[in-house]
Amino acid sequence: MFGYLRFLLATLVMLSHLKITCGINQGVTAVVSFYMLAGFVVTHLLTRIFQPGPTIIKRFLLERFLRIFPLYLYVLALTLIFLILTGFGQPYLSLTRLLGNLLVIPLNYYMFWDNSILQDPKFWLVPPAWSLAAELQAYIFLPLVIFSKRLKMLLAGASFLVFMLAVTAALEPDYFGYRLFPGVFFIFIIGSCLYKSTRFPDQADTFDRIFPPLCYLVAVFCLPLMGFLGSIKRGLVLEVFLGLLLGIPIIHYLSRNSLRLPLDRLLGDLSYGVFISHFLSMWILIYLFHLQASSFWGAAAIFLFAVVISFIGTFILERSLFKYRSTLSVEKKFKG
Repeated sequence: MFGYLRFLLATLVMLSHLKITCGINQGVTAVVSFYMLAGFVVTHLLTRIFQPGPTIIKRFLLERFLRIFPLYLYVLALTLIFLILTGFGQPYLSLTRLLGNLLVIPLNYYMFWDNSILQDPKFWLVPPAWSLAAELQAYIFLPLVIFSKRLKMLLAGASFLVFMLAVTAALEPDYFGYRLFPGVFFIFIIGSCLYKSTRFPDQADTFDRIFPPLCYLVAVFCLPLMGFLGSIKRGLVLEVFLGLLLGIPIIHYLSRNSLRLPLDRLLGDLSYGVFISHFLSMWILIYLFHLQASSFWGAAAIFLFAVVISFIGTFILERSLFKYRSTLSVEKKFKG
């Protein structure tokens, strides 16, 4: 059932980028749930799939690299070829900007060197990659919080403090309350806590059990308070809080109730490709057919084309690497 959820979240992100919304930016709410799912999955991998040993962190990071980068580089290459051949958006592709797209993580900090490039194809080859950059940083720090209760409490508290400072506008709400890793890492930790408290409650510590409901209660309290103070539309605070209010109970329910539906794995595999390729799909169809992206048929065409791009990449790259990625979970088979 998590495959269906991931595919739905990727579709909601796509629709928000096509300017098809329901009064709020549902793409932001979906990204918050993606963050929680990432923490959930990483905890599953490190506690139940990967064999313990001195190289477990190295094996885990390599496995995540092979999960994220091949499909990303595939979409990146297609986008680069399209922009060079067509000149769409009058791309300015300097070496430093190409390097930023290639390394991904610098994209999470775009506002410190050019805050005008968020939706500009002159720079962004894969626009959703800024959130992918936050996820990559989480992969580096999540093993620390999973294996150390003290660090988990420290980093969760520090990140939550940064987030609340953004909520109150002591820090820039849009950046520190949604985009930058320091202000959202606690959301990944919520996902980790949900995994432990729902799948193996007897092994969960007190922090695992109380942190998700604590964050939920803060969201419940802050939403009406901020609405009363007239600051609810500051940055993307409303959408982030809704992500917490919806994501926590949904992930908790799905984790406690292992619903098995057909096509779940396929949709889960395709969701990542749809997430990172829908801008390329939109640009190609706008260039070729002058498509109205926000219309029903335009959105349907973009969605289907993104699914095709994802399907090809998933079955050529993902499936070919899957067996090798699975060997990394075993200590004795790792040759680093």
